[in-house]
Amino acid sequence: ARMPFASESIDGVHAGAAIHCWPAPALALSEISRILKPGGRAVLSTFMNPQIPFTDERTRKAVFGQLSQNSVIRAWEEGELRGLAESVGLRDFECNRNREFIIFKVEKPKITD
Repeated sequence: ARMPFASESIDGVHAGAAIHCWPAPALALSEISRILKPGGRAVLSTFMNPQIPFTDERTRKAVFGQLSQNSVIRAWEEGELRGLAESVGLRDFECNRNREFIIFKVEKPKITD
């Protein structure tokens, strides 16, 4: 869905622990790219494949298996996120892994003269 913001009107976007729930991540990231001003940044976090935030392997497998069958929730690899960001024109991908999560920052390129 289109966000209710003008194109190139937002300095920054934060989406914490969210992208794994989006039914159309490429469309959502494209919309983030649309609303960011040149030089604007987005910071997002999500589950890192193959882990999700549960302490033991049995629980992780049981819950993730159930979620995978009944929803759009998924886990991501760093390379997939980098490729997704680049495909919508976002650059300067930086990431930080924190246990089961991957946190990443991207930037909309600045307009140069």
